[in-house]
Amino acid sequence: GKPNFEHLLQKFGEAVVPVANCDVKEYNSNPKEQLPFKEYVEYWREYIGNGYRSSRGCLYLKDWHLSRSELVPKAHGLGIAFPELDVYTTPVYFSSDWLNEYWDAVAVDDFRFVYMGPKG
Repeated sequence: GKPNFEHLLQKFGEAVVPVANCDVKEYNSNPKEQLPFKEYVEYWREYIGNGYRSSRGCLYLKDWHLSRSELVPKAHGLGIAFPELDVYTTPVYFSSDWLNEYWDAVAVDDFRFVYMGPKG
């Protein structure tokens, strides 16, 4: 299947999201830039339309804290959060979410991320 781009744009089009360039390595990691979500979706559609190729490389939305609590300060570069949408539910097999239980209690960070992008 394919993502429902129109729905995602309607909900999150103005959000600024962290995007990694998977074709470039810097210190054993991929460099990231901040892009408006709508620009990232435009790139993704073009990437698919060009046979999964782009002069920009393979960009992947990575480490977006979509559901970050309002209690956690908005750290620069981590994207806009939408805690009111309740988009995250811990799967039953991981119901003892001890890592997030701790970070939620101290209101410093969370480990609930969104990853999405084209194949490749």
